[in-house]
Amino acid sequence: MVLILFFGVFFYLTIGLIAAVIISFSGIKKLDPAAKEGTIGFKLLIIPGLCVFWPLFVLRMRKGLQEPPLESNAHRNAAQENRL
Repeated sequence: MVLILFFGVFFYLTIGLIAAVIISFSGIKKLDPAAKEGTIGFKLLIIPGLCVFWPLFVLRMRKGLQEPPLESNAHRNAAQENRL
């Protein structure tokens, strides 16, 4: 059972590493407009996170670039109320 779990995690992370390198160096333009100007150091820095969460980023890449969601907090809500 442990061997099956080990190979499952190894397989998942191997696919994740391949996907992370591809996403980091070519697909980041489709995910975040601010990240497309990132340096090589930034792209290397995000690879571990991409390696773990690669299914989410692959699905997001398939949807394409979307507007980033606006944060909703008390400060932003109060500022909008004062504008009106």
